[in-house]
Amino acid sequence: MDTGLEQGVFTKSGRLLVANPIIIVPGLVIGAAAAILDAVLEPKPDSLGGSFPLVVLLGVIKVLSTILAVAYTTGMADAAWRTAKATIADGSSAFRRDAGHVFVAMIVLFAAGIIAALLAPLTAGCSFIVLIYFLIYTMPAAVVGDRPGLLAVRESIEIAIARPATTILVVAAITIIAVGMSVLAEALAGAPFIGPLVAAVVLQAAVVYLTLVIVGEYRALKRPREQ
Repeated sequence: MDTGLEQGVFTKSGRLLVANPIIIVPGLVIGAAAAILDAVLEPKPDSLGGSFPLVVLLGVIKVLSTILAVAYTTGMADAAWRTAKATIADGSSAFRRDAGHVFVAMIVLFAAGIIAALLAPLTAGCSFIVLIYFLIYTMPAAVVGDRPGLLAVRESIEIAIARPATTILVVAAITIIAVGMSVLAEALAGAPFIGPLVAAVVLQAAVVYLTLVIVGEYRALKRPREQ
């Protein structure tokens, strides 16, 4: 039976986000930079000979930008829970320390995602729900707990088993917010410039909020270093 922080984690995560809106900044900046590079470097239809190196470069940029965003956002969320104040320096420290852990964890999650996709037709999409449920704490384990990639995955599974009610609530929150964001994006699609900008800010705020929730739950159960 779940006990502890889960009763207030959603409310406190909201307060921490309001008090530390700077946590949104790295994801926005990294996402914008990656999108610009993608637009500039995207192979043209008539440049078949030089397309492969560009495709590889774009893949590297996407992987690096994802590692940066995850490390910075998760590291800053951890700092917010520890001290009630997050800074860019907290994100930089997390990236320097745990980028390798995040990279390995991403490979495992990617492989698990492929398996879930293959099983999706046979499970009516439930394989994706199971994947999210058991691996939702992987990145906090890699960054906050300083666990190597495979150990981060294992620890996420252990937490999901130990805290089923809270994990279900977090997964449900992710689903609801994801649906809400898709509706919002569609509503803003016709607005020039300001629409996509507002949608990006709202989406990143949602990502940060959910990161705070998951980090808070991870800290509550595992009592990682520095707590």
